[in-house]
Amino acid sequence: MAVAVQPDGSLVVEEHITFAFDGPFSGAYRDIPLRQGEAIQDVSVSEGDTPYTPGASAELGSSGSPETFGTTPIDGGLRIVWHYSALSEVRTFTIGYRLVGVAVAYDDVVDVNLKVWGDQWDQSLGQLTAVLLLPHPATGTAYRVWGHPVSVRGDVRRSPQQVDLRAVRVPGHQFVELRVVFPRAVLSSTGGTLVRSGNALPRILADEQADAASFERDQERIRDALDHLPLTILVLLAAALLPAAGVLGGTYWFFGRERKTGYDREYEQEPPSDLEPALVPPLLSQSSAVGSFEFTATLFDLIRKGRYRAAQVTTDRSTWAGLRHENIADLELSQGDQGVTSAIEIPVAEVVDAVLLSGPERLSRFRDRIKEDRTENSKRFKAFKDAVASTVRGRTWFAGDGLKLLLGAGIPFAVVGALMFWLGVQRFDSFAPRWNDVLLIAFGVCLVVNAAILLVVGRHVQVWRRRRAEAQQEAERWGAFRRYLSDFPRLDIAPPASLELWERLLVYGIAFGIADRVLQAAHLHMPEEMHNASSIYWISPNGNLGSGPSALGIGDLSSGFGDALAPPSSGSGGFGGGFSGGGGGGGGGGGGGAW
Repeated sequence: MAVAVQPDGSLVVEEHITFAFDGPFSGAYRDIPLRQGEAIQDVSVSEGDTPYTPGASAELGSSGSPETFGTTPIDGGLRIVWHYSALSEVRTFTIGYRLVGVAVAYDDVVDVNLKVWGDQWDQSLGQLTAVLLLPHPATGTAYRVWGHPVSVRGDVRRSPQQVDLRAVRVPGHQFVELRVVFPRAVLSSTGGTLVRSGNALPRILADEQADAASFERDQERIRDALDHLPLTILVLLAAALLPAAGVLGGTYWFFGRERKTGYDREYEQEPPSDLEPALVPPLLSQSSAVGSFEFTATLFDLIRKGRYRAAQVTTDRSTWAGLRHENIADLELSQGDQGVTSAIEIPVAEVVDAVLLSGPERLSRFRDRIKEDRTENSKRFKAFKDAVASTVRGRTWFAGDGLKLLLGAGIPFAVVGALMFWLGVQRFDSFAPRWNDVLLIAFGVCLVVNAAILLVVGRHVQVWRRRRAEAQQEAERWGAFRRYLSDFPRLDIAPPASLELWERLLVYGIAFGIADRVLQAAHLHMPEEMHNASSIYWISPNGNLGSGPSALGIGDLSSGFGDALAPPSSGSGGFGGGFSGGGGGGGGGGGGGAW
C-alpha cells in the first residue's frame, strides 16, 4: 500500500493486492469502512498498465465484462467490485482512491491514523508493506510514527518525507495500523482533513506511552507469574477447587447431612419391617439403582413365600476341564402358588416363568436358560429396575433441595468459564500476550474445573439429598439390622428361633450382598431339623450346611444374572522501531475477497 498525503491533508491511497487463484475466478471486491465525517473519492481499478472501466455491477457474486468495476455504498462504507477472467494463476490488482476527513488537523499537529490492513480479511498475509509520503519534509519532536498493534510482528521507519511500515505473518481478521503525526505547517491547507481545535501532541504522546506502558506491565506480570511458578500454581489450584469445595460443603451441611433421630441401638436382630428386599438397599444408599443382588433376593423371597416350589436334587458338575466330576447339591424349581405379586416381583416372576415354561428346572441351569432369550429377559430386568425406581419415588423418602444449589452454582461456573476461556483464546496472541487475556484463559479453565467437580461429586446424591425424618428413622433401623447380619457369625447371642426368621435373614442378606455371612451363621447355629424344613437352606452331599444349593444359587445367580440379563451387544462400526501497543482507532482497513 502507498499513501500520499496531499497538501490539503486528503490521502491518496494505492493498494496493490495479489491473488493466487486456484481454479477459475471472475470477480473480487474490497470493502472500505468510512466513519462519520469521512468520504472516499476518485475510485479506480487497474491491472498493470490496464485501467478498468467503471460502471459495472457492484453486487457480490455478479458477473461482468472483464476489466470493468463498479462501486456501491454499504452500511458504514463503500464496496468496490471488479471483474476479470483468471484460471489458476497469480494476478495483482491496483485499487486507487482518495480519503477525505481521515487525517485530523489540530492547532499544532496533523494526526494520520490509518489501517493499512483491515480485520475483515479472512485470509492471512505473509508480508505487508506500506509507504506514506508527506507533501513536504518534516522534522522535530512533533514528527512521530507508530505501528499498531504490538501483537503484530513488524516495524516502522521514517525519513523526513517518507514513512515505511513492514509486517509479516499477519493472521486473518487482524488489523495493521500506521499512525503518523507531523507538524500542521507541513500542509498548505486543511480542506481534506477533519479540523479540531486545540493542541493534540501531548495527548497523543500520552496515549501512546500509556499503551506502551500497559504492554510492558502485562509482560512484567506474566514474567513474574512464571518466575514464581509454585505460588502461581497454588493460586490456580485454589481458584479451581475452593469455590466448588465451598458450594459442596454448604450443600452437604444444609441439605445432605442426615439429621439424628435419637435412635441408639447397635443391632436389630430382626428385619425392622416388611419392606421388600429390593427396596432396602435404595433406602440406605439414597439411590434407586439396583442390580443382580436385589433381583436374586426377590427371587429367593418368592421361593420363601411359596410362589415357586423348591426340591433338593443333586447335579453332576465337571471341573478341571472334565477330568473331575462331583455331585453337588442343587435346587429344582417348579411352579407354586400363582397368587398376585407386587409390581417389583412381577418382572422377576416373568423371568422365572419363562424358564419354567417347559417344566421344572434346576437352579444351576437358570443362568444358561435366561441367556437363551437374552433380549426379552433384558427388558424384564429393566422393568424390574424401573419398578424399584418408581416405588422409591412414590414413597418420597428423600428431600433433594440441595440439587438446586449445585445447579445454581455449577451452570454459571460452566457458562461463564467457557465464555471467559473462549474470549481469552480469541484475543490471545503468543507473540505479545496480554495479562488480561492470560487471566481470562486461566480463570476460565478454573471455573470449568469447578463446574466439573460439582458435576462429578454431585453424582453422589448423599451430598445434596437426605432422607425425610420418617425415612431416616427407618433407615437407621435397617442399618442396625445390616450390621447384625454382617457380625452375626461372631456374635454370642441366641440364634433365631423360627424358620421364617432364618429365611428372611438370608433373603435380606442376599439384598445386602452379604449372604455368605448369613450362610456361615446358619452353618454354626441353625438346627438340622429346621434346615430340613426350609425351602432355601439345605445340606450338600458332603454334609456341610450352607455349602450346597444356597451357596451355589446365590453365588452363581448374583454374579451371573447381571451378565445374563444384560441387553445383547450391537457392533458399530532512520528513526524507527517495532510496533507499539493499543491501536484500533485508525480509519480505512476493511477487507475483501474473490469468487
